[in-house]
Amino acid sequence: MNYKSGICTFCGTGCGHLLDVRGNAVCGVFPLQNHPVSKGRLCVRGWNVHELLNTPEKITTPLIRKNGALAEASYDEAVSYLVDNLTKYKKNSSDEIGFLASPRSSNEENYLLMKLARSVVNTNNISLDSDPGHRLSLDVMHRGTGMAGMLGSLEEIAKADFLLVVGIDITKQNPIIGSEIHMAARAGAKLVVIDTRNTQIAKLSSRFLQIRPGAYRIAMAYLAKVLVNENLADTDFIKKYTDGYDGFASSLASLKEGDVAAKTGIALGPLQEVARDLAGSNAAMVFFSSGISGFDRDTISYIYNLFVLAGKIGREGCGVNPLTGINNLQGSYDMGIAPDLLTGFQPLSDAAVQDKFNREWGVKLNSGPGKSVYELMTGGNRLKALVVVDHDESIIRNVDEISAMDFVAYIGAFQNNFMNYAHVVLPIAAYVETDGTYTNTERRVQLSKKKVEPPKDILPGWKLIADIAFRAGAKWNYGSPADVMNEIATLTPNYSGISHEKLQGTFGIKWPGGAPRFSLEGTRRKVSFVPTGTNFAVPVASEEYPILLSIGESQHYWHQNNLMKKTAIPLREYNATLLLYPQGYVAISPQNARELNVRDRFPVKVVSPYGSMEAMVQVTDKVKPNTAYVAYFVHEMVTRFFLEHKDVLKRGEDATIPVRIVKV
Repeated sequence: MNYKSGICTFCGTGCGHLLDVRGNAVCGVFPLQNHPVSKGRLCVRGWNVHELLNTPEKITTPLIRKNGALAEASYDEAVSYLVDNLTKYKKNSSDEIGFLASPRSSNEENYLLMKLARSVVNTNNISLDSDPGHRLSLDVMHRGTGMAGMLGSLEEIAKADFLLVVGIDITKQNPIIGSEIHMAARAGAKLVVIDTRNTQIAKLSSRFLQIRPGAYRIAMAYLAKVLVNENLADTDFIKKYTDGYDGFASSLASLKEGDVAAKTGIALGPLQEVARDLAGSNAAMVFFSSGISGFDRDTISYIYNLFVLAGKIGREGCGVNPLTGINNLQGSYDMGIAPDLLTGFQPLSDAAVQDKFNREWGVKLNSGPGKSVYELMTGGNRLKALVVVDHDESIIRNVDEISAMDFVAYIGAFQNNFMNYAHVVLPIAAYVETDGTYTNTERRVQLSKKKVEPPKDILPGWKLIADIAFRAGAKWNYGSPADVMNEIATLTPNYSGISHEKLQGTFGIKWPGGAPRFSLEGTRRKVSFVPTGTNFAVPVASEEYPILLSIGESQHYWHQNNLMKKTAIPLREYNATLLLYPQGYVAISPQNARELNVRDRFPVKVVSPYGSMEAMVQVTDKVKPNTAYVAYFVHEMVTRFFLEHKDVLKRGEDATIPVRIVKV
């Protein structure tokens, strides 16, 4: 047996593993004992990654749609077809072209896709399917500290004596991080969980506060208000390291203490005790969901400001930690996959930044503001050509807009339903079939080396994108992904000094400069309180729609995950769920079940002001009375119900829909 070390590419934790490579096949996976993040552990997804790598559902040949059906073609034909169509729409208006990148692509692949869009096609219309959540988190962190990433370190969880988990089912989304938090709690750290549901991490906590859906912002603001009113804020830290305190403190005045308990469903006493415990701790961390299921900007801002107020950022064992659910979501933003950003969160609008990229790339960048692909597919915008890379099926929520486009290209390693809407399909190598780097949720850049050969001479993503650029007239000169990373490091201060050569044989390098966390120790730098809104309204149930429905994830099938569908054991568990709940399920409390006269697995109809769906009841004490929960990717619920609520779903964990539930 030949064991080759690598990194898991499911969620954003970035666990280390050993792949059992036999010939040209990956036959098994084992945890990497001394990896600093996973420490010899893997979750249910990571233990089965080899199944994904052996799936028969890889794309094995380029395809071009002819007479309504996809037909096999050569790379030469498919690339020419793609370039001809992009050139046609570029001549009309580059604003008619959009690029939807993948948060699973390597840094090198995403960088080249971004470079292709901006320097060859001359458009800034490039974005991720994972807008909006993580971008909002990065905006807040960057606005406050200048660092667009997680402020803490996963290795330092054990050094915190206060841990706050807000609105994330962490043992399911990032199980290894959840395990680390649980171990810290068992060792004596105070673990507080605020969530709408009684999750596994809530059951393991020192204190669980079950909040009403849509009220996280109020809870976070009230915790901050307690620190101010009771003189518990770290005044020395605030004076030495921060600005903007007065503005933030005054914004809390509009939060009426008398409204807090009614709006959150939590008594004031427990919230006050949490604030006091935070203030009295030596080191504290907060964890919350990012990506698709993240919070809105104000909620994130209140979380960040709360920890600045308590003096719990910038030192060991402290940090504000938005967690990513997809392996290279952080790295994708680092690579400039956004309409208004270049690499390292450098603003496209900055003339000096533009000049730097113009010189390196030998072009004149389009300085006009771009838009995200989803902006271009709504609001009357006319997107005519779309290039999509390796995406999950959540994009199908825009199936009508995609079907109406003149030209759609799909670049990916694995088959999915999106191929049904593509005019050309270009296969690329899977991550074990090429070299590439990935940046985990704590900014750790790790190198994944090629372990097996791709099938039938399939091109790696970086090489395919370079070939597309060459066919379009660009003069790029890359011999390997290592050359691409060298260019990234040249243009990106946060990645300065990072190279494949330095990453080889290591467990990665955190940017910037290997720093374990955001640090204020020994510096005179300042951080800012981030401006917050003062709207503390919450979703309100009514007599007609008396139940507040929230949306989230589940163990094996989160984010409409195309990769999990190719992984046998998690897929088996999902199918077992469908055996019990073939229409999907809506989780309700025992009290509401009695009121509806239903038992577990009874069929019901969920009705909102905008649509309805039929599902089956899951009776559970995890949700509060008069609230309900749906795992939004279960079965075909997305297309049957949530398409009518796309604007609501943008709010992630804050997304709440008033509904009524009727027995069928």
